[in-house]
Amino acid sequence: MSNHDEILRIAAERLRRKEEKEKREEKEYYEKITSGFRWGLFKVVVVFCTLMAVLTTIETFVDGATKKLDKSQWKIDRELYMMFHQTIKVEDYLFFPPISDWSGNIEDSYEITYTPIFRTGKKLSYDIQVDDTTVRRHAEIRSRSIFDWFPALQILMLIPLATFLLKRQNPWFNFARIASLVFIFPAILMITYFTLL
Repeated sequence: MSNHDEILRIAAERLRRKEEKEKREEKEYYEKITSGFRWGLFKVVVVFCTLMAVLTTIETFVDGATKKLDKSQWKIDRELYMMFHQTIKVEDYLFFPPISDWSGNIEDSYEITYTPIFRTGKKLSYDIQVDDTTVRRHAEIRSRSIFDWFPALQILMLIPLATFLLKRQNPWFNFARIASLVFIFPAILMITYFTLL
């Protein structure tokens, strides 16, 4: 065996050991992040985000209780201007019915509909007079609203679940897990607090 062959054999052996060491370290790291407290915390994030995705989907599609409003319970908000829309404030919610409906609105016909779970104001209903016909109109809430973000918000909420279900020992799994813990979970908490509660 020549000196050159010996050098190649030693180099190949070092490379093999280095690859084995890297694989062993990757496996140990993967086992570390998919067990113990860290993994338990991630499971809590998965459950919370999945539950919120389901609840906000229900909130979007299902109407809750409806309350009739008298003239003192709603007002025109002149501070906020939106082109071709009137700004109506009911409780802390802003609705933007088209200005074309405003001239024929019937003031004692206003009702607010809430969501079924979190009891958030969802839509404003009112009647308008068109010639001799009364027409029912609806204006959805448009300020700080989860209803405007459907389905993008729900897809974002399901990223932790997809990460959990597609658990693999590769870089995207670790990236998605960290993104779920550091960005998605805090964002969902803030959205829940500011838009639903």
